[in-house]
Amino acid sequence: MYALITGTTNGIGKSIARKLLYKNLKLVGIDKKKHNNFNHKNFYSIKLDILNKNSVLNCIKQLKKNKKIPKYFILSAGINVYDNDKKFDLEKFKKCFDINFFGVMNFVDAIEKLNIKGRKILSISSTSNIIPNPKALGYYSSKVLLKKNFKILNSNRTNDYKVIILGPVKTKISRKLKKPSGLAGMIYKTIQISAEKAADKIIYFMSSSKKTLHVTYFATIIYYLIKFLLIFIPSLYMKNKN
Repeated sequence: MYALITGTTNGIGKSIARKLLYKNLKLVGIDKKKHNNFNHKNFYSIKLDILNKNSVLNCIKQLKKNKKIPKYFILSAGINVYDNDKKFDLEKFKKCFDINFFGVMNFVDAIEKLNIKGRKILSISSTSNIIPNPKALGYYSSKVLLKKNFKILNSNRTNDYKVIILGPVKTKISRKLKKPSGLAGMIYKTIQISAEKAADKIIYFMSSSKKTLHVTYFATIIYYLIKFLLIFIPSLYMKNKN
């Protein structure tokens, strides 16, 4: 049985890949560079630009031709950048949105066009879709749409479109971002979990009948409580500079 994972060089994708290899699944790793960081006979690396829809289509077409169509598509490749730190940066916004959203939807397009059925397609959303980070608009926008679109895709489809809602997870992406301070920093540290623990929950979710996984329910609850509080005291989140 095959599984396909995008973004296996680091982050949550790497953690999921490592766990699945222990379970003797055959993995197809999709990355910008070809690699075999796992040094495992069941890992097959494919160099691919996920933003090139024709390349993605041809890749899936070749896997279908070779009768190696994965049972699971774990579309985890993504980035998070500060595109609205001091002033809005459209190029950074577009880059983040393209990788996080269209990098996923290009696979969805290929799967549907090639009439591939009975597969489980997983995308990675985030608790940031509940409360956006004012400095990272591209990340927020892409994760919101992934969550909503995958829910719609499940209507009248023969594939199982599933959404993973990640709370704060210790990955290479998260380490590059500035952590909140004060009380917010204490809450963030409390709800953050390791990539390995998140991967364990995701692997269990892969074969379940559930459509949505909140990797850290506590994080989701905290985010909704904060969102409720911000309705009444919006100045806690965005201060009016006028």
